[in-house]
Amino acid sequence: MRFSIIGPLLAAPPEPGQLYSALRELAAKTWRHPLSGCDVRFAAATIERWYYAARHAGDPVNRLRDRRRGDLGAFHSLEPTVNRRTACAI
Repeated sequence: MRFSIIGPLLAAPPEPGQLYSALRELAAKTWRHPLSGCDVRFAAATIERWYYAARHAGDPVNRLRDRRRGDLGAFHSLEPTVNRRTACAI
């Protein structure tokens, strides 16, 4: 989904000084999440982060794949005994 959002920017990069407006246009759109079917929107800063990550990657599609968080299931503000419980998936 991420690549489909920023793909047009990678295929036809905006003119110098026009990236911000292109990002704002994409942020104003509503996207249908492929798994949940819900309508979602993303901030321009999020789309910008995806754009630069994909632009500087050898394999942009792979770079934008979902990755499991390194601290998944850990609550750093809680005691270690509580940390062992599994967290709900968001």
